[in-house]
Amino acid sequence: AIKLLAKSSPFGEVHSFYSVISTDLQVGITVSEKNRRITVIFRGSESKTDWRYDLNFFKHRLHDDVYVHHGFYKQLHEDDTYDKLKNDVISLIWGFPDYDIFVTGHSLGGALSTLFGYELSRDIPELMKKITVVSFASPRVGNLAFRKSHDLQKNLAHLRVANARDIVTALPMINFKHVGTSLSLSDTSLKFYENYSYNWCKYSLFTCYKVSEHNIDLYLHRLIKHKW
Repeated sequence: AIKLLAKSSPFGEVHSFYSVISTDLQVGITVSEKNRRITVIFRGSESKTDWRYDLNFFKHRLHDDVYVHHGFYKQLHEDDTYDKLKNDVISLIWGFPDYDIFVTGHSLGGALSTLFGYELSRDIPELMKKITVVSFASPRVGNLAFRKSHDLQKNLAHLRVANARDIVTALPMINFKHVGTSLSLSDTSLKFYENYSYNWCKYSLFTCYKVSEHNIDLYLHRLIKHKW
């Protein structure tokens, strides 16, 4: 997979790749000299282990009144994975101080990128680096306090890309909130929703009910199809 990634991304190189056996988490860090970019990429759900974390809807207290999905938190933090990734990114920032930082992933990877980007933005404010999260097909990650704290981070931006009927983006529904600027994709349109300018049912099971719309190839097809 890494060799294929290298062939399809000629303007960058794989700096490091983590495959954590105990949690089945896989994440790569790439560096692009042409785009002057450091990117952290989380893999989405692929195994029974991943689904065990996906379905752990209990909440974990991150700080103050900020609570996040316990399964996502546990998968990111077990075996000190978060700290290892953070230290790896910090070392790259020192080596490439003028490079942008991006974090991305699809599905479970979108949720992990949301959580990692948020925690990283809080842990490295002294480095004065802006972190941009671009999540695809992400479920909700935290409570309302998480959303408010996320939005107050001046060094964090988040573009949340979601197919209009993707069922995964409707979960979990109770006491969990989406974050970031929403980009909704369909066969006929591409729409931005800033400052949560959509009604309560936009990302609910009333409108997001198709498993087929979670397909990563469909995301790519629609992003290419519509003009930005």
